[in-house]
Amino acid sequence: MHFPPAQQAIIKAYVLADPILAPLTSGPGTDYGFIANTLAAYASPAVLAWSTSVASTTSDDAPDYSTFDALAAGKRDSWGFFLRNTRDFTRNKTRKWITDIWGNATAASNSEAILLSGTENARVIEVVLGGTTKTTGTVSAMARNYVGSIDLLEIAAIFNVQA
Repeated sequence: MHFPPAQQAIIKAYVLADPILAPLTSGPGTDYGFIANTLAAYASPAVLAWSTSVASTTSDDAPDYSTFDALAAGKRDSWGFFLRNTRDFTRNKTRKWITDIWGNATAASNSEAILLSGTENARVIEVVLGGTTKTTGTVSAMARNYVGSIDLLEIAAIFNVQA
């Protein structure tokens, strides 16, 4: 199991506080699979989370390049460097790099489009385990404390730990 004890406690408390999930933790109606599937699903309503590994092709497809020629030469060069590697959008410097090149992230701007390309929908388990909301211009997303899913065996281990 890859969840440390503190996260296991948070998950357990969340499940036991949920009126649909709590009855599924013990007795004849036990259904760890349903609990795992519920926590592994994408949060609804959607919760945006910053991605830790955005491919250059994703960032490359986001802006409208009609204004690219108007950028100063150094900013055009910098965009080329930006696109050379995957980027971690949880990092403030990554997001600042985008606004330094493309300008403030305002509604329908290139910066906003690129920043949104660095987000993804969070899973319920990721929301439960929390994170810090980071905002750049018009885009706010969670820098998650945990990135990933959860499975039936992990739920079973959480609810079958001997005290």
